[in-house]
Amino acid sequence: MKNKIIVISISLFLVVLCFLAKTNTVEVTFEAKEDEFYRKNNICDKKETDFCTHLPIVTIDTNNQAIPGEARDGTTIRTDIKIIDNKKGGNHIEDKADIKTEADIRYRGNSSMHFDKKGYLLNFVQKDGTENKVKVMGMEKHDEWVLHGPFLDKTLIKNYLWYNISRKMMDSAPDCRFCELFVDGDYKGLYLMVEAPTRGDKSRMQISKYNEKDDFSSYIVRFDRPNKNPDENLVNFSFYTYLSSSRLEVIYPGKTKLKDSVKKYINDDISRFEKALYSYDYDSFRYGYKKNLNVDSFVNYLIINEFTQNVDAGRNSTYIYKDIRGKYNMYVWDFNNANNSYINREIKTDEFEFQLHPWFEMLLADEYFTKQVLSRYQYLRKIDVLKEEYLLNYIDDIIDYLGDAVDRNFEVWGYTFQQEKGLLEPFSRNPTSYEEAVKQLKTHIKERGRFLDKYFVTIKQFSAESKVKKYNH
Repeated sequence: MKNKIIVISISLFLVVLCFLAKTNTVEVTFEAKEDEFYRKNNICDKKETDFCTHLPIVTIDTNNQAIPGEARDGTTIRTDIKIIDNKKGGNHIEDKADIKTEADIRYRGNSSMHFDKKGYLLNFVQKDGTENKVKVMGMEKHDEWVLHGPFLDKTLIKNYLWYNISRKMMDSAPDCRFCELFVDGDYKGLYLMVEAPTRGDKSRMQISKYNEKDDFSSYIVRFDRPNKNPDENLVNFSFYTYLSSSRLEVIYPGKTKLKDSVKKYINDDISRFEKALYSYDYDSFRYGYKKNLNVDSFVNYLIINEFTQNVDAGRNSTYIYKDIRGKYNMYVWDFNNANNSYINREIKTDEFEFQLHPWFEMLLADEYFTKQVLSRYQYLRKIDVLKEEYLLNYIDDIIDYLGDAVDRNFEVWGYTFQQEKGLLEPFSRNPTSYEEAVKQLKTHIKERGRFLDKYFVTIKQFSAESKVKKYNH
């Protein structure tokens, strides 16, 4: 009997050790730095009349059609897409394309819709209009892609940098690759090809596929500004009780397949969860949020967006997904406004945001959640994820990899370094050179990280029994 007790005790001890090891390990799902940078070859056999780059080349032929999008009505046009990606050596505009496909295309974005350098949503399709899933630039097969054109971000690298860092922290962040873009023969500069935030068999949002015969479904929703068509927004609990000014819209299943019964199921499912989250029992396992929410996903999402001070995250352009048999997960998206690039005001490095955002205001009221955030942050700062030296060196590596693609980009968009042409207010915040833009990014990372190292612990006030806590016990 005594030996049996010893064996059981040792087994329990080993189980605890395994659990602790797991909770202190960063799962690296993918890091583009290791996959893509081997392609580096900044020396091209360039002729005077020949365009050559070490980056993949994307060409869009609109067939003399105007690209839609500014009306925000979902209208697209059918175009021809070519991608030249030799992987070794230079890519030339005259080279044989590795990928040829038709694609439905439109402009995309919120405020960025009005920038001179446009972003594009691409849906790769077969000639009959059915989806065409293609492996693009070494990324997993997908049919829906975003071409992000860095414009507000003068460093050109923020989305690339933070998507890669996010993927070292969590599964739910998009894969991406740099490329150079031509539209109807005109050079448009440096772009980032990104997995669109949609469901896919091998995408970051691996949820079960919608069966049109069912009145329920796995789903993806987005917190954002109210849709121009109010009928496309959900009327969920946090909205009709004025707990959130952001509106939820169903992204998956798509509009053409979304039945009223399925939309009602999604609306009711979210409302049930929100009622538990905003109740007096919010922190209990039986009645609260934990049984329906992936805590690790929300912890990592908060950390990466608070660290970068991505002030729109959590309320605009914010994607959340849930498998029919699973829990709510966050999806990392859009660092355009990060690192003090918010257009309308300067973001001080000693500010916090997430205690004011939908859902997170209640998560931060729970002492358990707050402790998870703080312990995870402290760990990530010690290793090659959020460690200051690592981030600064990574920035240098990315810029070195881009090479003369940066110069080519600003041959087109260099006028934006004129301070009066800058988008940030006041004008004095706008960098006047590429070097200054990079310095601003590095300075923000250093100052923000050092502030959080000292004062992140103050978020405990939101979970302490106090006047600032939404619900005390």
